[in-house]
Amino acid sequence: MSDAMDEILRVWPERFRFRRLVTALHDEESPQEVDAIDAVLGGLANDDDEQTVFLSLLEAGDFGMAVHLLEECPASRRLRNLRRKLLKARWSEALQDVQRKASELSQQANDAGLPIPTGLEKSPLLELSRHSLPEALGRLREVEQNLDRAVAEGGEELKARVPTERHGTPWGDRFDALVQAGFLRAAARMIEQGAEDEGPEAVPPLPYWAWGDTSPSEVLDWHLDPGKRCPNAFRAWLDIDEASKALIRAFSGLPTRGHDIAVEFVQALDEFLHAESLWSGRLDPVGDEFLTLLPSVFASRELQRFRPQGSVDLFVGGPGTRHPEELAGLRPFAAVGPDMARRSGRGQGAVLDLRSLLQLVNLRTGRAAALLRILGPQWPLSTFVGETPEQLDEYLGVGDATRWTMLRWIVDLTGLGGATVADGLAYETGSDPELLQLFLRALAERQERPQAGSRPWLTSWRHDREFVASIERAVLRPLEAVPVARIAFWAALAAAAASGESSRQETEEPGNEVTASGVLSTVHQASAEAEPDDQEQTHGEIPQEEELRGGLAQLARLRLAVDASTERVRFRSCGVLLVLGSFAEERLVETLAEWRTRPEEGGSSAERTRRSWEWQLRRHALSPDYEDVLALLEKNGEIDPVDPRWIRLTAQTNDLSASASQIDGQTDRTPLLHSLGAKWESAYPGWTVAIRTPPTAVARVSARAAQVLLYELLANSADALAGSGTGAVSVSVEPQGEDDWLVDVLDSGPGIGFPEGREHLVFRDLKSTRGEGRGRGLYRARQVALEAEGDLTLHARANSHPVLRGAHFRLVLPMA
Repeated sequence: MSDAMDEILRVWPERFRFRRLVTALHDEESPQEVDAIDAVLGGLANDDDEQTVFLSLLEAGDFGMAVHLLEECPASRRLRNLRRKLLKARWSEALQDVQRKASELSQQANDAGLPIPTGLEKSPLLELSRHSLPEALGRLREVEQNLDRAVAEGGEELKARVPTERHGTPWGDRFDALVQAGFLRAAARMIEQGAEDEGPEAVPPLPYWAWGDTSPSEVLDWHLDPGKRCPNAFRAWLDIDEASKALIRAFSGLPTRGHDIAVEFVQALDEFLHAESLWSGRLDPVGDEFLTLLPSVFASRELQRFRPQGSVDLFVGGPGTRHPEELAGLRPFAAVGPDMARRSGRGQGAVLDLRSLLQLVNLRTGRAAALLRILGPQWPLSTFVGETPEQLDEYLGVGDATRWTMLRWIVDLTGLGGATVADGLAYETGSDPELLQLFLRALAERQERPQAGSRPWLTSWRHDREFVASIERAVLRPLEAVPVARIAFWAALAAAAASGESSRQETEEPGNEVTASGVLSTVHQASAEAEPDDQEQTHGEIPQEEELRGGLAQLARLRLAVDASTERVRFRSCGVLLVLGSFAEERLVETLAEWRTRPEEGGSSAERTRRSWEWQLRRHALSPDYEDVLALLEKNGEIDPVDPRWIRLTAQTNDLSASASQIDGQTDRTPLLHSLGAKWESAYPGWTVAIRTPPTAVARVSARAAQVLLYELLANSADALAGSGTGAVSVSVEPQGEDDWLVDVLDSGPGIGFPEGREHLVFRDLKSTRGEGRGRGLYRARQVALEAEGDLTLHARANSHPVLRGAHFRLVLPMA
């Protein structure tokens, strides 16, 4: 291409319709040779236009060229904004892939005891992916190949150090499993210290079933009679220890129904799992079949977290039983029988079928954990991830190394994957237990209904709109009642998330610090795009700087925030924030629009008075004249404190009398809590209450009694916050087993003022640190809770939460 032609093409307005041409012209330092006529004719033949070229650049990950087209190609403002959003979303998606892969490689190097490979440095890698995704992925492939070679060489060096007498032993099996999985650091520790890694990688996998259409019954016959004609390849399977042989013989006797036969099998299984017999020898009949307790299946230090008692109920069925019946009252249990087969999906009863048993007997080590690998994918996911995020958090334990090991156990025993899946989950969720639980449940659901040929869900979840919405709700839940904090969150995330625009030089990634000035600047920029429909309904374009700084400090409530203050916030680096960051600007505009149309804070004097009376009246819901005084408030909008009806109502409440008939009933506390929370915030402008409940939480208590209980707890928090400019309260509801609901109420007040050791006085009638004549509310609430067969306790006098450092009350009510 001549210099003259080159100069003409560089200013030709139509050049952006032809991808090969505009790409060749873009790099002035290293111009590409291209046949301009061929490039133009090819584009005309394909009927390309600027938008087609732009989209093809995004698809190819050529973000540098996409930015060039965005900046240089003439387009309407609407089309330019659309392209900018498409570029941002696609680059965020690519960045997530790059960061996830880099995180996996870093973890792989760490597990192998190798230094983090050159080429994974965050800033250069992100800068490269900002320019070109193929180049970034190419660099990662090169790093991965070098790392694989280093791990393989390290594994061979470790194997050469193993004494000959260790080969073919259980110790050797565990060592080989670790080396094969790339966990060289743990393998080296086994050599140097004789230590054994407790992670799932130390448990050898079940041997591959190599017999094709051969039935497990036929393979069982080969075991029972080695003289039978069988494939030569099977001879290795016959070389099993005496405990394995005894277990196979015992299983073969199960078709002969009977107590002694069942005893023989359970004894053999117990001795197969443990060097010394631990079984009690007790069998309980269930019709013609039997139930017993198989000890120490969850024996290792890590696995005891899931079931501290260590044992598993075992149902031993006879001939003809295809599936174990649901046995009422049992937690997830194991079942075995000569004709049993696994069911599809998950349930309380997990079957140890013959095929799995034959694979299991070929293991010399890790037998209990291998048994759980068979049972775990059949049990409910909650067996290993808990019913609540708090329970999952307890399973994971304390410390990064422990939590990483436990997460590997969870994905391993639930059948959801291995170390790579665990690493992906940790990266996506930032190890937030609530997000982690959502991801694990989603993985399990999609495992049961896989789509052929589709991309693995864990690497493409961002395209699942329903799931992304659930993630967004989970992340923002702690900020539900604080509009300015939601504004600060979206502004901080928009400032932190990379936009992919080369013109923005100070863009920060999630995981880096975002300052208050960056948040303020982003809010002002977004405010220009948020045009309210009705200017007369607004009373302020954006929150004041002081309000925004206060909202920024509130981000400390988020698990995905490392720390937050009025000056800055630092987010964890994770996939969830990258995905949310891809539409943070849009959410910020929406949230600002909501802020503009909010009602005037406090409202008129009459409105404030009415809201205050509406709140106070909830205390008297169990008193006989409650309905009459409520109607009076509805009519007049306020209550005269000297009105005889009000005086009589307060006297009835102070009587502390409530009949059993007033307390008996059923109430769903989820809508009741949200209703009371709204009235509390209306009565106390400037303070916030965050409510976390399941979709339904039906308790065995009347609506009036539940209202009084919740009122007294929230009113106590309001008293604690009195005099503070800002304050926060948290109310959470969760199940405790199958019988009770727990309601935890925490506030940001100073805590209980009674001396340590005398906290119980908080429930004593007319005992209070807040003045004469106070101290009836909590006393009355506890009496109502006890009458409802529940309880109200002071869980902590102060400092039970890193942010809400005031008192922590716990209400227990029976489930309906």
